[in-house]
Amino acid sequence: MSQATEVPESRIPAGLHVALLRDLPDVLYSIDADGCFIWVSPNAEAVFGYSPLELIGTPAARMYSRPELRAETATRIREARGRAVRAEMEMRRKDGVSIWTAIYACAHFDAEGGFAGINGAIRDITEVWQTRKTLEDSEDRFRRLSDVATEAICIHFEGKIIDMNKAFETLFAYPRDELLTMWAWDVIDPRDIGLAKSMVAQQYEAPYEVRGIRKDGSVFPMEIYSKHSWMGEKSVRVTSIRDLTQSKKAEDSVRLLSQAVEQSPVAVAVVGGDAVVQYVNSAHAAITGYPQAQVVGKPLSGLYPGKARSTLDDLWRSLLTLGEWQGEVHVRRQDGAGQWQRVHGSKVATPGGGGTHYLLQIEDVTLRKDQERRLQHQAMFDGLTDLPNRVQALDRLSREIDLARERERKVALLFVDLDEFKAINDSLGHEYGDELLVLASERLRKAAGDGGTVARFGGDEFLVILGDLEDGATPQRVAAGIVERFSRPFAISRRDLIATASIGLAIYPDDGHTPQTLLRNADIAMYQAKLAGRNRFCFFTSRMNEEAEARLRMEGELRRAVGTDQFHLAYQPLVDVKSGRAVGVEALLRWSNPELGNVPPDRFIPQAETCGVIVAIGRMVLETACRDARRWVDAGHADLRLCINVSPRQFQDAGFLGHVRAALAASGLSPANLELEITEGLLLTERGDVDVLLRALTDMGIQLSIDDFGTGYSSLSYLERFPFDTLKIDRSFMIGMLERQERKVLVETIVAMASGLGLKVIAEGVETVEQLAHLTAINCDIAQGYLFSRPVPATEIPPLLERVYR
Repeated sequence: MSQATEVPESRIPAGLHVALLRDLPDVLYSIDADGCFIWVSPNAEAVFGYSPLELIGTPAARMYSRPELRAETATRIREARGRAVRAEMEMRRKDGVSIWTAIYACAHFDAEGGFAGINGAIRDITEVWQTRKTLEDSEDRFRRLSDVATEAICIHFEGKIIDMNKAFETLFAYPRDELLTMWAWDVIDPRDIGLAKSMVAQQYEAPYEVRGIRKDGSVFPMEIYSKHSWMGEKSVRVTSIRDLTQSKKAEDSVRLLSQAVEQSPVAVAVVGGDAVVQYVNSAHAAITGYPQAQVVGKPLSGLYPGKARSTLDDLWRSLLTLGEWQGEVHVRRQDGAGQWQRVHGSKVATPGGGGTHYLLQIEDVTLRKDQERRLQHQAMFDGLTDLPNRVQALDRLSREIDLARERERKVALLFVDLDEFKAINDSLGHEYGDELLVLASERLRKAAGDGGTVARFGGDEFLVILGDLEDGATPQRVAAGIVERFSRPFAISRRDLIATASIGLAIYPDDGHTPQTLLRNADIAMYQAKLAGRNRFCFFTSRMNEEAEARLRMEGELRRAVGTDQFHLAYQPLVDVKSGRAVGVEALLRWSNPELGNVPPDRFIPQAETCGVIVAIGRMVLETACRDARRWVDAGHADLRLCINVSPRQFQDAGFLGHVRAALAASGLSPANLELEITEGLLLTERGDVDVLLRALTDMGIQLSIDDFGTGYSSLSYLERFPFDTLKIDRSFMIGMLERQERKVLVETIVAMASGLGLKVIAEGVETVEQLAHLTAINCDIAQGYLFSRPVPATEIPPLLERVYR
């Protein structure tokens, strides 16, 4: 029997019994200097599904989900020189199921100091790892929801506090770090801990009262509402705590008042004909703030000092002459707080005819008045940012224009739009979007200064009004300040978000004489700022108005063109640099419009993206190109690669994945023949659903390429994070590549980097044999450009696929 089929007894560490090794939770192992198992404990089969005999003599790297990480771990173990090293790794069982393990290992060395192998243990921590992941995910959701709650909330596991919201920290006056070391019982008065533990043991889920204790030792009444929940497979308690201090005080007050107060819900005072108060009910003290002892027997005027005195004089004259008065009066309570009272006074007929008295019924209408003011405020101010709204902004702009007309001055209107706000709002949620708008409004206020008016126009659009100006220097300075302030990240819930601003400026009287004209022209200038690359400002020009009208006309034609034969596809071959044969084609969209003629793609595609029709157009491109490619595959080009560029707007469409599946199913084209080209602009949004969508496409067998690499942000992290197969070098790098050394070096670097990452490289815009020769020399994979063919209709592609390009 060979050594690989029997466990050598000499390899088993002395003193360990086989039965014990079989029952241990940890798999013990020994690896030789070449990284192969030479001994494994019998319980390996229970953990990994492999018997020791199957593992002995095989490389340890086969157990890793990512075998390349084994070399890195082995290096750490060797460098520890015999000290224990711990690492967490994703490993794969014999049945293909992934598990997470904790590896504990020590290197051992021979007599000459040479590395002889590794001894260690492996523990299955999949359950712990999944619990940790669940905790991390739930913590983020809990933090966003619980931090807006006014009640104190905490989560505890078997009594140990594992998380809490801000209100919990505030209520008990402990810092978060200290609370995470405490037990739930530590914030309960020792006299009530037994009751609280009993409630937890009973899984009691109704509110109950105990006494809480703060860090400073102060005790207060509180109500606990605790429910059982799960975090992963961990049973936890989610507890909500309400401070009852104020409510207890209110209950005591009501209890005391109910013993003596009359049933009237309003304050009642009886005043004699000499204007001296003879009686007040208990409600009077509650409403006015004046204790009964300070009111009875004193002149009524003492309750209405200051500005309220004139109203009191009117009240008293009406009572004396007419016998009745009612109205509202603003008074200052004894505690100094302002209050609105509705007072109804009437003459009282005294039984027996003795003396004249007057009855005053007093209601506190402060809340109603406040609500009226709030409604008025809401009508004129934005509810989220508290900035003037569109109505008030246009009114302010109109008044500034009138003033400027009289003084022969200028008024500037800045139209500010947040870049990529929709992507942030859609991907992170409205809570992040709302917080971003609030922070943006604060930055706008600071940039506008005391002399400017900032208003929220709607959505992520703001207006800045600058009046009484001599020239355009001030608005330019303010606009530059806004751009600079918005270039810095916004810190929201422990995230740094980038939301730059695009700004359009229109000046009265140069760019318009009415608020509506200035608004329209500032909006046009803002759009021009976005077209110029965003994160900048533009002054309005008459040419912009012409361009805006042209864009509107083009948008109308685009919408009418969808579903017609105005759109068609052209194809350009992709040529293997080494063999000279065409290995694929790229589908290129063309538009022939009866009114506009042949419109270049760089003119109509951005417009189609902006107005949303690119989704319908993109679906047509997918269906048509897949049908054409299937014919070429059936003609003998089984490995043909069909490249289709996909816009960011298509990815945002919920039905995109279904459109791809439908196009492949309808045409019969294999997913392996399809390659979708992704622009860097899509990746810049940092949206989690993009990652999921790209993974879904690769799981279908579709290849992905990153288009126009090097022209945008070009973060190398994209190539690691996302599952790309191909990298396309933009045609701009081919222009002057052989004449400009820096451009030549960039191309060579990109090719070498992509090759090292296992990516294919396509060079666009190849037009000369010299360029092709250099691409061949640096091992570029595929070339595309006019050197081989211009974009041609589908009918001209078959002969191009048969050619050899040399």
